[in-house]
Amino acid sequence: TGTIAGVLLGVVICLNIESIRQFFSWMTGRILFNPELYFLSQLPAKMDPRETTYVVIMALALSFLATLFPAWRAARLDPVEALRYE
Repeated sequence: TGTIAGVLLGVVICLNIESIRQFFSWMTGRILFNPELYFLSQLPAKMDPRETTYVVIMALALSFLATLFPAWRAARLDPVEALRYE
């Protein structure tokens, strides 16, 4: 669920980044990312669905791999020994 929420939030922000920039410019009364300074008339944001899918799959795979060693160690523990000093 965390991955899905992160992907959805990231997609929404990416697709609306220029509106978000304009909103913060309006809120602060300052021009964010001044075109004269940054040579950008708007913030560039391009999303590639294939690239996004690769990133999501890699994040899930790395999260899964990070859980294997602690789970393996916990499976080897004797519950009585683990709880003896608690």
